[in-house]
Amino acid sequence: MTANSAIGEFVYRAWPFESNSGVDSLWGRKDNDFMILECSQIRAARALLNWSQSDLAKAAQMANSSIKNVENENTSARRETILQIKDALESNGIEFLPGSGVKLKTDVVTTIDGKAATSALFESLYTTAHASDDREILVLGLDEAFAVQYDGLARVEQHYARLQRAGITQKILVGEGTTEFLAETTAYRLLPRERFGKTVPVYIYGDRIAYHTGTLRRRTIIIEDKATAQSQRAIFHSLWNDARGPLSVDVKPWGTRAARAVGR
Repeated sequence: MTANSAIGEFVYRAWPFESNSGVDSLWGRKDNDFMILECSQIRAARALLNWSQSDLAKAAQMANSSIKNVENENTSARRETILQIKDALESNGIEFLPGSGVKLKTDVVTTIDGKAATSALFESLYTTAHASDDREILVLGLDEAFAVQYDGLARVEQHYARLQRAGITQKILVGEGTTEFLAETTAYRLLPRERFGKTVPVYIYGDRIAYHTGTLRRRTIIIEDKATAQSQRAIFHSLWNDARGPLSVDVKPWGTRAARAVGR
């Protein structure tokens, strides 16, 4: 095994492996656009984390013997087993690369300032959600009137239309008293305004969380961390279930909607 260092990152290139069983299982093949791991990648990932097989078994919530069998390719591993192992490793900072590569994530937080901030946010939302299994974006505390004021109506509408064409859905929690909406009203629910940060929406999508701040100087902060995103997603769904909605609307001439909550 070799290790290449680049700007403080160690990238392990998985070594060639000859199957003990001669069975061509799921290693190295694509399954529904998902690259199944090679056993050598799992070993390399453990080495980066300084984990034993027992450590990985504990993180993946499976038996030690299961990890040993997978790594030695003694049996044809089920897709669900590989995904469980992959999830455990990615949740602890591992990133799997094309060509059997493995590395530790180092660029967990990305900050974009100025004119590029909004474009970077919209592109990250689209590309990440488009590649995710659920194709869903969760938004907490969005003030669309504020966004339109500082990012422009046409820009926001183009972003929403792009998401819709790609089959990407949104769940948006907004403050009570909001009367104008740009997306389909089924996407919204209402919460008391004190539950939000002022004009700082939070986006949860894929393995990422993003914050969009500022007025004349916009800033986007993107955090890429699977465990953190999963935790925030659970909190969002709890708030969503407590929120008032769905909404019924009257469409105004200029295209916004006056809404009232029905149901809860």
